[in-house]
Amino acid sequence: MLAPVVLFAVTLSGFLLAVGYFAYTNIFGGRLVAKCRVPGEAVFDLDPGMSPVEVSAYLGPGVRNRDGLRVELEHEGTPLWSRDVLPGESRGLLDDAVSVRRFRVEASGRYRLRGISGDRTSPAVAAIHVYVRRPQPHPSVYVLSGLMLAGGFVSLLIVLG
Repeated sequence: MLAPVVLFAVTLSGFLLAVGYFAYTNIFGGRLVAKCRVPGEAVFDLDPGMSPVEVSAYLGPGVRNRDGLRVELEHEGTPLWSRDVLPGESRGLLDDAVSVRRFRVEASGRYRLRGISGDRTSPAVAAIHVYVRRPQPHPSVYVLSGLMLAGGFVSLLIVLG
């Protein structure tokens, strides 16, 4: 009599763990410190205590058939990295966000982020956001929750069948 209740609890816990962890790492984790439209730029200060930092590009509906955009980051005038972001990279699950890069801040100072449209004649409808203290998702949590969900559900079917 107790086995179905325990198996249902394991199944429900696996589902809640997966949904809760996804929300924590992708929706509610991190604090927005800078944003800019494309084309445009943003200047902001970072220090090592703000790591990890995630730069995300939000591609609007006008970007779907275009060349995408270029994201560049520099620290105190020194280029750190640049990356081309294509419309096909967006998750499309909850939003059109593309994780451009996650990095750890090595040196405190002033950072400049630039967004450059790939289509010079008709600029894209896009924005770039910078989040600090953004948690890095661990695949093992998703594997554990999937095993709990699937194992609990299958075991529950066997016990009740």
